[in-house]
Amino acid sequence: MKYLGVDFGLRRVGLAISRGELASPLDTIRVKGLRDAAAKVSEFAKSQEFTKIVVGLPEGKMGQVVLGFIKALKRKGFEIETADETLSSQKAIQAMVELNVSKKARRFSDAQAAAIILQNFLDSK
Repeated sequence: MKYLGVDFGLRRVGLAISRGELASPLDTIRVKGLRDAAAKVSEFAKSQEFTKIVVGLPEGKMGQVVLGFIKALKRKGFEIETADETLSSQKAIQAMVELNVSKKARRFSDAQAAAIILQNFLDSK
């Protein structure tokens, strides 16, 4: 199965890929809100023929926004799974520090966070 991992944000969306049991960071796309994010992720997922999309689901108010994003993707015909995204961004930054990634590059850890979310989902299966 080909999975697309998503770390949703209102300005940037991190993407990760998995064709087997390991997730890898893929890309970060800039977006202008929920609708733009849903449109861009949908377009990307269709062009790359992903089987399933795994979206990180945070708690609280942002979790409600993410549920709206998920609903928009489902309306476009995608099969969606959710995964806990607790501390995924912090873990991504920590991993980048350990790899000696520059501070400037660490500001854009969204794809790495998406890979952590997707890997947690794959590990739970």
